[in-house]
Amino acid sequence: MFSFKREIDFTGYSFIVPSVSVGNVPQLAVDAVIETLQLEPIGLLWSPALIPIVGAPAFEHTGNDTVTTTAELYVSQAEKLLVLQIRAPLVGPLRQSFLDELSDFVRDRKFSRVFVLASCFSHEKFDIRTGPFRYVANELYEKTPDADRLQDERWTKHAGGVIHGGGYAAKLLEALTVRMVPGVIFFMYVSEGDNTTEGLLLARMLNALTGDRLLPAGKSEFRWPNSWKHLFGSSHPRSLY
Repeated sequence: MFSFKREIDFTGYSFIVPSVSVGNVPQLAVDAVIETLQLEPIGLLWSPALIPIVGAPAFEHTGNDTVTTTAELYVSQAEKLLVLQIRAPLVGPLRQSFLDELSDFVRDRKFSRVFVLASCFSHEKFDIRTGPFRYVANELYEKTPDADRLQDERWTKHAGGVIHGGGYAAKLLEALTVRMVPGVIFFMYVSEGDNTTEGLLLARMLNALTGDRLLPAGKSEFRWPNSWKHLFGSSHPRSLY
């Protein structure tokens, strides 16, 4: 399932995993993290649960001789961070087996924590007094030193229930909890459309949740890759009018 360019000891690493969710906001946030930190492409995933895709390079810093595939892994050894970018939803009947294999990998390679990014339909947000960010943490994560950062006025603990439009986030957290891995789902209420702004905002809030580990020294904002210029295709031809 995993193919790495070279072997790395992931003991103590953090792992960021996006769930394919409303507006692809988690994927956009991961793009911003990869581009801003200039993360090194270190490997890829293959599985019958992954719908195969291939495309042009998503990031300039990875070189023009590469291609983009469904599920890729990026690493920062300095920050002890591994990031998964996944660009297609999972095949329904095979979803659980994929999540189980992914969780086994996290447990066996001794990651210290997993951040699962997701998004939820905005019409499911009923409390207008709070902001758009929510989290769901397992008890193992709540016992880590990182748990102190959960107490922040910018986000609220999810009151429970389904994260509508959140993809496989809840199932992945369940699988991690069974394997005694500290994990937290961090999600945002959004509406479908041009969600690039929400992607950058989710990345910014994730940076705060991780203790400002996702922005290089001297940087205050996240960058987006040039591939975002093609999210909605080319502009309309002027000859139409």
